[in-house]
Amino acid sequence: MANYLTVDVGGTNIKYAIMNDKVEILEKGEIPTPYEGLEVFIDTIVDLYNQFAEYNVEALAMSAPGKIDSANGYFYTSGALKYISGVNLRDRLADRIPVPFAVENDAKAAALAELWMGSMQGITNGSVVVLGTGIGGAIIINGKLYRGSTFAAGEYSCISSRLDLPYDREHNWANLNGVGHMVEAYEEMIGAEKGSLNGRILFTKANEGEPEALKAIEDYCVYLATAITSLQTILDVERVSIGGGISRQPILLDTLRRVITEMSAPFEGRVPYTLPDIQPCSFGNDANMIGALYHYLYELK
Repeated sequence: MANYLTVDVGGTNIKYAIMNDKVEILEKGEIPTPYEGLEVFIDTIVDLYNQFAEYNVEALAMSAPGKIDSANGYFYTSGALKYISGVNLRDRLADRIPVPFAVENDAKAAALAELWMGSMQGITNGSVVVLGTGIGGAIIINGKLYRGSTFAAGEYSCISSRLDLPYDREHNWANLNGVGHMVEAYEEMIGAEKGSLNGRILFTKANEGEPEALKAIEDYCVYLATAITSLQTILDVERVSIGGGISRQPILLDTLRRVITEMSAPFEGRVPYTLPDIQPCSFGNDANMIGALYHYLYELK
């Protein structure tokens, strides 16, 4: 049975796992993402590979932020890790890691995992929305991942939330539906110091029935529902799968489904879209690594 090193590069941590071709995780962990520069990043990935030499891994499959030519391993952009922008990472790793290397955008990797064995199985047209610091996105058309003409399809963070203003980063979807915005709104409601709370505390309080926490989630879901219905006029998908750590909270999905139904009810029959089925993604924090492995096994080999 073949083993693979899968790596998910995030803005804070690099998650890693040894997976076999049945997607069984043999070992997993995470380390801090380096910000010192490209050479330190490459050294970090090489050290991970060497750490698992005993497994005789057959390939390194990575997911990472940015606009990525996944067929060739080239980063046009790389999100917060600006030192990878304009870099062909496959070429840079070739001399130091003697196995094939594959890389896919993180949200697109999550969508590939859902297509392979998760919430998008059997779906012809769908969209994945990953809620985190920003808004990751991916689009499924005719049962396949749609990358766009320049690998930028699904970059939902950059959608403007104000069509009455020239585009700027202040008024984009990432600012409205980044998890940090919901936490900040909750802190303001209860008079807590900014930065003193997190999503885990907020959802604990909401599940206990605290009105302010429930209101913060409700407001957050209004923004999210508005964006999803707007996308429906363009994409007309069957299903929207919600990913990211907070998607594991039933109260979030329950609130979103209720809000989007109530919001759309007065316009039923007068707007062209049909509300999509809304489901949580299936794989949580492992989704990007599973999708990266799918990309290597079924799109490149």
